[in-house]
Amino acid sequence: MVTFFHDLSQRLQGTDGKHTNRAPSSAPHRRRNAQLHRLLASLCAGLAIFAALQCVRLTISTQSVVIAAKSIAKGGVISADSLALRDIPYDEALRSVAHDIDDAVGLIAQVDIAEGSIVTSAMARASPVVPKGYTAVEVRLASSADSLTIGDTVTLSSATMFSEATPETVPDMDAVSLRELCTGAILTAKPSRNADGDTLAVFAMPPHEAATVLQAQEYSAIIAIVGS
Repeated sequence: MVTFFHDLSQRLQGTDGKHTNRAPSSAPHRRRNAQLHRLLASLCAGLAIFAALQCVRLTISTQSVVIAAKSIAKGGVISADSLALRDIPYDEALRSVAHDIDDAVGLIAQVDIAEGSIVTSAMARASPVVPKGYTAVEVRLASSADSLTIGDTVTLSSATMFSEATPETVPDMDAVSLRELCTGAILTAKPSRNADGDTLAVFAMPPHEAATVLQAQEYSAIIAIVGS
């Protein structure tokens, strides 16, 4: 780099480094030299500014934070393609934010997260927060829970048959009653199976509806219906 500018300077002076006697430069030659001088000065100024900025950048400590690459709705499961990493100046107040994408993948959004927002521990958790005034109860489901995702809001209904069906008789569908027990039950944990093979799921719901569900599951089948 130094050699380049030295050679360029020598060319602007009209010599190759040796002292020679030359005739005075013509007017076009002087104008060309002036333009080259200005170009050289601009290049030097640009390099000086770039070097100064690099020095300033190196003196500022940065950290990687996880941001939302697209909007994430409350209750949604956070996926890797909805996140991105961004380097920002270090700030002690950002200790509670996610610093690696893997730390946030699979968590449940507790609030609506706008595109570009930094993902904090208060915004995403391993399970939904039970709303104020709600309670969480374990429900034995007769329906499949394979399609349910943590944070889903479902309707819990009980199916009761008024006449007993036998292998020799065809069940009377008119004798089956489907009654809604809770229209806004929130799945707060991944469903599991007990030793008897029953599907167990924990839902958050208002206390009076929880009492109804717990009572109903003692004598009837409970099914979870996902809204459209």
